[in-house]
Amino acid sequence: MSRRLGPKSAGHPGVGRECPACHVPFAEGDYTAVVLLGPGDDYTARKRRDQGRPYNAVAIEIHWDCSPKEEEAA
Repeated sequence: MSRRLGPKSAGHPGVGRECPACHVPFAEGDYTAVVLLGPGDDYTARKRRDQGRPYNAVAIEIHWDCSPKEEEAA
């Protein structure tokens, strides 16, 4: 589950960059989440993943509203 980040400040370097999920640019005041995709093509990161060890992952930033949320308990 992702953690909510933000809000983005006017000078944040991500402002104006397109969200890969909804294609709307990030704006001042937006909340975002980082979604981990995996180790990518990094051999060492893949090996660490396979061993159950921490590794640096490839990730993308998306709007908080675009991110997957854990279902709330009924």
